[in-house]
Amino acid sequence: MLRPVFVSAIVTLGFVAAGSAAQKPDFTRAYALQPAEGVFAYSRISPDGNFLAYASLTYDTNRPRQQSAENLYAAPGTATNMGTVTVVDLKAGKVLFTERGIDAYWSLDGERIIYLGQGVSMWHRTTGEVVRNVAPGDLGDYYSWAVRDGKNLILTISSNYYYLDGDKGVMPHGRVPACPGIGPGDRPLISKDGLRISTFVRGNIVVRNLTDCEQVFDTGIAGQKADFSYDNRYLAFHAQRPGTRHYDIMVVDLKERTVRNITSSLSGSSLFPNFTRDGRLSFRYDSPEYRGFMFASQVLSVPATPLPKSTAALPAERSWSDIFPDSPQPQGAYTMVLVWSSWSAHSPVALADMQRAREYFRQERFDLDVLASAEPASQTEDVNRLLSRGGITLPAIPMTPAGLSMTEGRNQMPTTLLFRGNRLIDRRLGAQTFDELREWVTSVGAKPGVPRVR
Repeated sequence: MLRPVFVSAIVTLGFVAAGSAAQKPDFTRAYALQPAEGVFAYSRISPDGNFLAYASLTYDTNRPRQQSAENLYAAPGTATNMGTVTVVDLKAGKVLFTERGIDAYWSLDGERIIYLGQGVSMWHRTTGEVVRNVAPGDLGDYYSWAVRDGKNLILTISSNYYYLDGDKGVMPHGRVPACPGIGPGDRPLISKDGLRISTFVRGNIVVRNLTDCEQVFDTGIAGQKADFSYDNRYLAFHAQRPGTRHYDIMVVDLKERTVRNITSSLSGSSLFPNFTRDGRLSFRYDSPEYRGFMFASQVLSVPATPLPKSTAALPAERSWSDIFPDSPQPQGAYTMVLVWSSWSAHSPVALADMQRAREYFRQERFDLDVLASAEPASQTEDVNRLLSRGGITLPAIPMTPAGLSMTEGRNQMPTTLLFRGNRLIDRRLGAQTFDELREWVTSVGAKPGVPRVR
């Protein structure tokens, strides 16, 4: 088993651009990955910055193909679980906990994490106790944690939320209400006080209230996974660096309506930032010089600029040629494209289910092409390793930074696009199951038994 490489958090990176110390943050390495360690994804730092929880991808390549009715189209060697949750004591350089699962999020006192493992689970840092069946799994994953009116509150990526009584969710659960013009939004995260959420609307990050529609603020910026600071004033997320395949970390001041680019001086991609209580940012970094997890301190030393006056909202009508101008449009009546990344813990499962769905659509003779497109920041070796380990043979088409900017992939990896002819007719954010893909295709009017099969 490959073991993590720990690097002192006082070693400042050598490739920060020169300039005034008052105008750039300090970057330090916290936890390095070995070159062949695989593909790592979402990370969450404890409030004090001492403990890192992250998800890594795991595979069972010896698993035989199961020819049961529900697994008829399952690919051999695919991931049998979404990944492994690991918690690391950064100061001691010690792994404290590891278990199959994804989407760990810390309590505001740093004593627990909630994650999706054997059901919705809770791990206690001090005692090591694991509690199962915290809440129904169908309420969603990718949790965020708040304390509202003195009570612990969990929000899921499916816009459902519930309070905790100890380690158990209090039912019935709540639901983020739809607001005029924006609906409920997609894939939210909650502020630390439980009053507001960040969500995606037409490709932009929008901040709104959890339980009503009295305050809605469109940042005008496309980004991913917007995390609130502990004083609830700032919002951190990663976004495409214009004209490149890389990502930068942006911090929006919700009070002053300004934005700061925190990592513009770094040469690689910075992903999935989250705040510590003292205002540092923890994030994943990916470059030839260093791959691993990092801290940024003094982030507010970066000069702020006003938020854009015009929003980057996605157009209501988009076409194949808008998104994939360098790839010929398939000849089928419908085309489904999975936009994925090597750094998303959900991508292997999405790829496996998409491949299973493709085999089903071929077998049942749907006039449908099924393709996959890795986003530009995913390094070739990571893409090839993930596809090889997962036994994925989906036909691939290239994705450019400009094409990605025209999809909801700028908000969520993976994202699935559905075209009727040249026109994009629907999209879904997050990994879709085989059943969801099958029901989706039939719901838009695609039918089995047509003559043409790709």
